[in-house]
Amino acid sequence: MLDLVTWPRNPWSIFDELESLQDDISRTFGGPRGRRLRGGARYPLMNVWSSGEGVVVDVEVPGADPKDLDVSVEGDRLTLAGKLNVAEPPEGETYHRRERPAGEFARTLQLPFRAESVGVKASFKNGILRIAVPRSEDEKPKKIQIEA
Repeated sequence: MLDLVTWPRNPWSIFDELESLQDDISRTFGGPRGRRLRGGARYPLMNVWSSGEGVVVDVEVPGADPKDLDVSVEGDRLTLAGKLNVAEPPEGETYHRRERPAGEFARTLQLPFRAESVGVKASFKNGILRIAVPRSEDEKPKKIQIEA
């Protein structure tokens, strides 16, 4: 999966231990794939906002090749999978610090509505993948005319 630097843990922080236990249980029982970044966030990082028309998801994938990213929508689930390739240092040189993730990842986001998968659009610019997911017509809010 992801090749992330393991951050030193505070031995007095019970939350770090609980996160570690949760990750172990998820791995054992086939839970969500991917590792947590410092602060507990899953990779890749996402910003999500919605409107009556749909949802927009901005995903940080610096250094990714758009050909190595796969976006799929089924019902109310958006799945992003891909691969990040980080250049290895030239022969005879070694890393002093390696914090950027590398390897395969997958992340599924439950949408607040059923999506119209035909209308999903994705664009990639400056390391940000933007995915626009429209609501299905059945899920769009409808204004009801009141008869008097």
